[in-house]
Amino acid sequence: MAKKKYKLKKAPEDEKEDLPSSQFIGKYGQSPRKERTPEEIKEYRKLALFLIGWTTFLAAVYMTCVAFEFRPVMPVYTIAGGALFVVWLIYNGGFKKPDYTQYEKPDEMGYDEYCALLDKLKERQRKAKYFLALFVPFFLIMLVDYVLIFWGDKFAG
Repeated sequence: MAKKKYKLKKAPEDEKEDLPSSQFIGKYGQSPRKERTPEEIKEYRKLALFLIGWTTFLAAVYMTCVAFEFRPVMPVYTIAGGALFVVWLIYNGGFKKPDYTQYEKPDEMGYDEYCALLDKLKERQRKAKYFLALFVPFFLIMLVDYVLIFWGDKFAG
């Protein structure tokens, strides 16, 4: 049996007064800051440590390849970073982080099925952070290398 795909529609918004800052900042300027739970703090610390370790490892591999004059290191890093970016983009569902509480349940979907769908979407976005942490160091290392290539003489004095 084929799995049915659902398209979520936004619920009608309530009338809100327009604040002068709302045109520049958007919805983020109007909402209060959400306090993080201890589990979220632990997850972000783990993610930060992973990011630092992964960046250090990739930088060491890159500098070793440059020292041994392995010529295809730049294209390899660019392709690997681009591929991880595409994986993150697909897994995250694009460049968006929607608030799923604003969507209304489709008529043909049961409440439990709707809650399971929302939980699955939230879990995918939570896991997408790790793909983001995987591909960012590739481009950061390439950026630092390009800066050193083009402006290294100015930095050396």
